[in-house]
Amino acid sequence: MSVIVKNLLTTVLDIPGEGLVFAVAEQKTVDSITPPLASAIQAGYVEIVSQEAVRIVTVAEDAETVFDLPFTWSGPDEVNLTVGGLVQVFGTDWTVDAVTNEFEWLDAEVELKAGDVLIFVGRWS
Repeated sequence: MSVIVKNLLTTVLDIPGEGLVFAVAEQKTVDSITPPLASAIQAGYVEIVSQEAVRIVTVAEDAETVFDLPFTWSGPDEVNLTVGGLVQVFGTDWTVDAVTNEFEWLDAEVELKAGDVLIFVGRWS
């Protein structure tokens, strides 16, 4: 998987522990979205410009919470979920039942609506 991310800050940005230092408005290609990079995306410091490996699920009904995964689950270290452009936290916002290959939306504060697009970025078989 290849993801292109861009620094949105008007200053240099260093993603701690990642060896990623961005100049103002600089774009970089990364192999995966690590937890520190996901935090920077969630904070609005970095945006995803493009990505290669993507799977999409569209919510069919308001308040729907359980969905079939559009790929074979490879684990939370290999897959990220974005909703409304924000990277969601595995185990807090969503989880996966590897036996049934379904994922469940857990964030009770954010009710999914029909037509919402859930975008998975990661590695899968």
